[in-house]
Amino acid sequence: MNASRIRAFRAPSPVSQQKGFSLIELMIVVAIIAILAMIALPQYQAFSAKSKIAGGLAEVAGGKVGVEAVMAEGGLIANAKPEALGLPVKGSRCDSFDAKFDALGVGALTCELKTDARYGTGTVISLNRNSQGVWTCTSTVTDKSLLPAVCV
Repeated sequence: MNASRIRAFRAPSPVSQQKGFSLIELMIVVAIIAILAMIALPQYQAFSAKSKIAGGLAEVAGGKVGVEAVMAEGGLIANAKPEALGLPVKGSRCDSFDAKFDALGVGALTCELKTDARYGTGTVISLNRNSQGVWTCTSTVTDKSLLPAVCV
């Protein structure tokens, strides 16, 4: 046999046989992805909770115009229902709305936020009006880092 035929029957070297990734390489990639997910998931949950709370505040803020309109027209704000102030029965971020005011217009518009794993159930965000017509935001959220900057 000549030399070219002998080389044709020779087995290829182990270096040229490898096609694909080794198990350790795949395990390293999986570990890196797991570490990135561990970092990203809590950040996403916080971002999601912040946006839900801000959305609830935006929904309840729509009632401020209704309150001021009733006050300007000399109407009875003490008996006003949330629907009469421009608030829906149920919002996309709020399970329910409430409006409680005295005859001077001192009171609050409240939104009970829909349940979230980050802030739980029964969480309320309120817009409070004082006798001078100044609105402030308060909430029962325990993690204050989730609140918009205007809320305390």
